[in-house]
Parts: sequence; C-alpha cells; structure tokens
Amino acid sequence: MAKSLRLQILGLLGGSLVLVLLIALACFHFLSNNVQSYRGLLEGPLRASQLVDEANLQFKIQVQEWKNVLLRGKSPADRDKYWAQFEEQERQVQDALGQLSKVKGVSPSTLSQVQKLIDEHKALGASYRKGRDAFIAAGGDPVAGDVAVKGVDRAASEQMSQLVDSLRKNSGEQSLMISNAADQTILFGALIMLASAVLVGLLTLWVVNRNLITPIRT
Repeated sequence: MAKSLRLQILGLLGGSLVLVLLIALACFHFLSNNVQSYRGLLEGPLRASQLVDEANLQFKIQVQEWKNVLLRGKSPADRDKYWAQFEEQERQVQDALGQLSKVKGVSPSTLSQVQKLIDEHKALGASYRKGRDAFIAAGGDPVAGDVAVKGVDRAASEQMSQLVDSLRKNSGEQSLMISNAADQTILFGALIMLASAVLVGLLTLWVVNRNLITPIRT
C-alpha cells in the first residue's frame, strides 16, 4: 500500500509539474507576442513620430536660413552662401519625410498625411524660389522677398504638428493595449497556476485519505 501511495503521489507531482510547465510556456508565448508588438510600436508609430520631429526641426532651420538670405544676402556671394544652406536644409526635410513614408506599421491614413506633407513642402520650395527672384529683382530688398513668401510656411508647419499629435495619440493607444494584454496574460497565468496548485493539493489529500484512512476504518 505504501508503494502504491508513493507512486500515486509521484504521479500527481509529475503531472502537476508538466501542467505548470505547459502554462509557463503558454504565458511565455503570449508575452513574447507582446514583446513583438512593442517592437513593432517602436519601429512603427514611435519611429515615425521621431522622424516628424526631426523634419519639423530641420524645417525651422530651413526657414531661418531663408531669413539669413534676406537679411545677410545683399551681396551675391553672401546670398549664394545662405541660399546653399537653405537648400541643404530643404533636402534634409525631404529626406526625413521620405524615410517617414517608408516606416512599417503606420496606418494608411497617416501615410496619406505624410504624402500630402511632402507635396506641400515641395510646393513651398517653389514659393521660396519665387521669393528669392523677387528679392534679387528688388536689388536685395528684404521686404520684397519677405512679402513674396509671407505666410507660405504656415500650412506645412501646421501639418507637421497635426501629424506628430496623431502619431503620438496612436502610439499611446497601442502602448496601452499591449500593456493591458501583457497584464492579463500574467494575471491569467498566475490564477491558472494557483488553481492547479490547489487542485493538486486536494487530489493529494484525497489519495492519502483513500489509501490510509479508509483501510483503517474497514
């Protein structure tokens, strides 16, 4: 009887260990999926948000370089110098926006906003070139150049701000969903393990009661 009891208890313990292992593997699988989701979030909306911030910063520097053209570009040499710097910033903005359009995991509506922003920035470049021509035609008068492009940068700047807000909101929502899913996985796994431990304990008591107490009574 002692040998039979020992075998039954060992069988219960072995079965419980296998069950705990299966539960742990299932939880690991779900948590691994959550980690992959976080990685997608980092490489998707959050990366896109960083690129928009970078494009916005480069755009502000581009606008400052335009002001340098107007205020310090009276001589042809200085004008060419600051205009070259303006064009360099323009390229950097386009590069950042171009990378943004290739980021994976970004929604189609966001990609549509990005393309609209790229087109807006290109059109803005044409306006600045007309402003430069007006500046040169006026003999280096900064007022003439400024009037020619007054307010043209507002639309692009507003679109960048709206895009950043949209991406950050999207990132926050996705992050919350992933975090809740991870919390639920951990809670579910802990409850299943606790229930398994209680069940194994009850089965062990039942086996002991059946093999020891019942024979004594008979």
